[in-house]
Amino acid sequence: MRFLRTTLLALPTIFLLGLTAQALTFNVDCRLATHLPINVIVAKIAARNPLGPNTITVTGNCHENVAISSLDNLTLQASSLGATITDASNGTLDTVAVADSGRFALKGFTINGSVDCFDNSVCRLNGNTIQNSQVGYGLRASRAQIDSQNDSISNNPSGLGVLVTNDSRVLLVDDTISNNGNHGIQVFNDAFVQLANTATTTTVSNNGGFGILATSNGNVRLSVANVTGNAFDGIRIINGSVMRTDFASPFVNNITGNGGAGVHLGDLSHVFFANDGSVNVTGNLSGTDVLCSGQFSATRNVAATGGVTNCVEPVPDQLDGK
Repeated sequence: MRFLRTTLLALPTIFLLGLTAQALTFNVDCRLATHLPINVIVAKIAARNPLGPNTITVTGNCHENVAISSLDNLTLQASSLGATITDASNGTLDTVAVADSGRFALKGFTINGSVDCFDNSVCRLNGNTIQNSQVGYGLRASRAQIDSQNDSISNNPSGLGVLVTNDSRVLLVDDTISNNGNHGIQVFNDAFVQLANTATTTTVSNNGGFGILATSNGNVRLSVANVTGNAFDGIRIINGSVMRTDFASPFVNNITGNGGAGVHLGDLSHVFFANDGSVNVTGNLSGTDVLCSGQFSATRNVAATGGVTNCVEPVPDQLDGK
């Protein structure tokens, strides 16, 4: 019996040791004519150590469509000499696609194409430029989580900058979303996007549609952002969607110089403006900075924006019933 108890107590330790594998590190140099593709390295990792941690460091100009599936704790990073990954599918596939993978990190690349994080993946992006996509968006989250910092999602002429859908959560910190052919950011189907800052601020500018469009229960939170110079409304909130600006003073959320309204609310939608001096919605080209339209659109603290508005605010609900 003593032997049996000792054996059973040892089994969890043996099991855990079996799950623990040595971290793998690979280098891919796309300057060499005989280099292994990134996807071949990914397949090696999937076979040998799918739980990670693993790192792939890339140098040079790579032409392929990278697919990450069912891996955990993988870092794909550009070397100090720089690296690009360019779509090789002529716009039929994402340039980097991440499915069913946790703790995936993408660092320091120029991506000529799109990045797609989906199927319950967790993706962390830092210091990338995502441009020239032909699939309709630069960065997409679908049933996934993305934390993006110091990234530029710009110059994607065929569509959106950032697409957030299907219960996804996306955090954009000190990012630039500009000069995209359609909206800068679109969030819908119960998804959430937050724009924030640490060193500079997140800027959504000069996009061919709305700066930000939230529809079908989309949720937008502005911690600190500049939404300027977009072709239509700076921010459009419709179809049961909501937006909230943080109490961020002395920082300021600037929503200015857009081709339509600064903030435009539609059916069954609500926007809360912080009234601590951290919101500036002025100088938008339609002549109305905060526009309420449709049925049952509502604002709170609209006077704090400093802009022209047609929104009317009744006395707010009292939590104490008075």
